[in-house]
Amino acid sequence: MIMEAHMSNPPTVPRQTQPTFLFVCKDGPTAPEKRVEHLAGHLAHVEAHWQSYVTAGPLKAPGSPKIHGSCLIVCADHEEAAWAIMRGDPYFTCEMFDSVEVHDMTMSIGLYPGGKIWESLDSVRERANGG
Repeated sequence: MIMEAHMSNPPTVPRQTQPTFLFVCKDGPTAPEKRVEHLAGHLAHVEAHWQSYVTAGPLKAPGSPKIHGSCLIVCADHEEAAWAIMRGDPYFTCEMFDSVEVHDMTMSIGLYPGGKIWESLDSVRERANGG
């Protein structure tokens, strides 16, 4: 499917109305032990909330098997609702992350939205300028 999508022009699709939040989490020094200790609880949590995730997974340096953080993209009505999901995850409650960045993210193009959300260059020019 990825190859097929790569070879065609993306269709224009409606913009997603529910906000999407990107969580970029960097591991702390005790993360490897905590990751193993809380793995079962973490997997149970993300499985229970799988319909809230666009995607989620570990972060690694290219070519390295060593995990150094996590990336989660969550759909929620507002940031506090996204945090409520994260606060139920044992990986968050065990404080294995040294830092967590949260960004409000627009799903603009790709397989998940099913194409692109803009009609033309002019239709996104103002938003690209911060408007």
